[in-house]
Amino acid sequence: MVKFDHIIHFVNQLDSVGTEGVLPIHSGGKHEPLGTANLLSYFDQRYVEYLAIDDEERFRRHLEAAEDSFAKTIDQVQYEEGFIRCALATEEIHQLADRYRAKGFRTVGPVDMERTTNGETIRWKLLYILDDKETLPFFIQWEEAESARLDRIRNLRGGFISPEINIHHEVKNGKVWEAFFDVIGVWKGEVDAHTTITIAENEKPSITLEVAMDGESAIYKGAVYKFI
Repeated sequence: MVKFDHIIHFVNQLDSVGTEGVLPIHSGGKHEPLGTANLLSYFDQRYVEYLAIDDEERFRRHLEAAEDSFAKTIDQVQYEEGFIRCALATEEIHQLADRYRAKGFRTVGPVDMERTTNGETIRWKLLYILDDKETLPFFIQWEEAESARLDRIRNLRGGFISPEINIHHEVKNGKVWEAFFDVIGVWKGEVDAHTTITIAENEKPSITLEVAMDGESAIYKGAVYKFI
């Protein structure tokens, strides 16, 4: 039903990410209505999104209007650099919204989104699952055929490497996360064939990215990268 799509790393400035970062950059663009911009580093169809505020006024207006969004998470973490949220891909985003509401979750969306990169507009829908204390993953449904999207990413990246990836979350309330994953049938953290999400309780939430590939583990712009 779902696959891991991407993890968001909030940074204050994008300028140095392409030259000093821990991963190569393959693409990027702007979310004009949100006042944010990004750079993307692909493994395969999965990727790390480096997200920064690009237009303070538009960003402020978005915060006032939005009940939840990936951009609003920046404000929720008090503008602290680091990994802030994950996205899971689906082809059944409207059905997922119904399923979460049926289980008593509050939802926002599906919301239509787009960004422009080098004159090309890419569109998708987003679904947010709300909790008063936990910042849960959100869902994304791309508005293009999967084969076309994979071809587009290959043109940007070259060959895929498809490493095993684990996203480790330290969270305040593990039961909320268990209930979230129960709705989509994710048990023991197995999101897809190459990705797991593990959970441990901690009063101070955090996210660590663990990737089975060569690299130098580091804390980069507030985010913990472990290459194993």
